[in-house]
Amino acid sequence: MTKNKKSFYYRPKTNQSNSPTVRWTFVTLGWIFFVLGIIGMLLPVMPTAPFILLAAGCWARSSRRFHFWLINHKYFGKYVRDWEERRAVPYYAKWLATIMMAISTTMMFLQLPADMIWVAWIIAAACTVVAIILFRLPNA
Repeated sequence: MTKNKKSFYYRPKTNQSNSPTVRWTFVTLGWIFFVLGIIGMLLPVMPTAPFILLAAGCWARSSRRFHFWLINHKYFGKYVRDWEERRAVPYYAKWLATIMMAISTTMMFLQLPADMIWVAWIIAAACTVVAIILFRLPNA
């Protein structure tokens, strides 16, 4: 017995705008965020997940086709679905993000001159808040 291939796809809920200007703005922003997410995969100083989630949010408001493509994407689909359904983040991603923030902040403390160390403290505080928020989210 064969299953219909369409049954494997997740059908996302979209909230498309009626305004063509708003839709094109969100489509454009979605592609910008998606490209930034891809760049984030290659550069250790730039995150991937927030940009992919922002792209999904923009496309949910503008393009069913792009949103459907991203939600069923081989690599990003599961993470976007987990976020949209339960606001959940994988446990390993929480740890990875926290470790990367700690390394980046430590490097700032070592690289900045003494008169600019206050910038590193602000970044450290922001990273701490982000880590606390991350670990309060459900695990995917």
